[in-house]
Amino acid sequence: MLPIERKNAIKELLLANKTVSVINLAKHFSVTEETIRRDLKALEEEGVAERTHGGAIIAERTVSPFNRSMMKNILSESKDVMAKIARPFIKNGFCIFLDSSTTVQYLLPLVKDIQLTIASNAVDVINICSNMENVNLIALGGIFNHHYRCFTGSISSGIMDNFYFDLAIISCRTLSLEQGLCDSDNEDVEIKRKALQRSKKTILLADHTKFNKVSFARITDLEKMDILISDEKLDTEWEEYLIDHNIEFFYPAEE
Repeated sequence: MLPIERKNAIKELLLANKTVSVINLAKHFSVTEETIRRDLKALEEEGVAERTHGGAIIAERTVSPFNRSMMKNILSESKDVMAKIARPFIKNGFCIFLDSSTTVQYLLPLVKDIQLTIASNAVDVINICSNMENVNLIALGGIFNHHYRCFTGSISSGIMDNFYFDLAIISCRTLSLEQGLCDSDNEDVEIKRKALQRSKKTILLADHTKFNKVSFARITDLEKMDILISDEKLDTEWEEYLIDHNIEFFYPAEE
């Protein structure tokens, strides 16, 4: 395996697990621990990782240059499960907003049987919906962000002033009880905020790796969400908080 391929593979492991160890990586890739330490140092310099004693954690507060196709494939089963839980909340005739996260894209194959108006600033969502005859598509154009593959800025935000959504479905990079929902890109965060303001009901899709962490740009308070959907059972502290703030929460039933 080439060094660049190994570094990309470590990025995927960081995205999926949020933490890696030098010993396990060395065994996994059949290289020396010193080689792994050099890889982690390079990823730290890129802003992807923060080295720790014996390994590294993902750099939550920075804009990490992860490939979008890589992001979409990470935790794909979890994203599919969350999408299936969210599907019953989407009704025929709804006007919904979908953000630029890869998570919400898993909803699109599930809504081909109903008529919808879908508004999004995400190029990938727009491309998929352009081939769905049941969707009246609203593309929220603006300044194109190449890394996040979405449109941002005053043009995108201004277009949304003309609409009122039945439902806004978003994801985020991290969330915590103290700081609420956070993400990495401040300009895309502005679009998410506007969508939440213009929506009757809001749904957050957040897998288990995103909880109790803080990222660079704050989106909103948790109290602004109506529904939280995750891929694993929430701990007692989270459940009590959500109940106290009248936020519905859902996760897969235990077998």
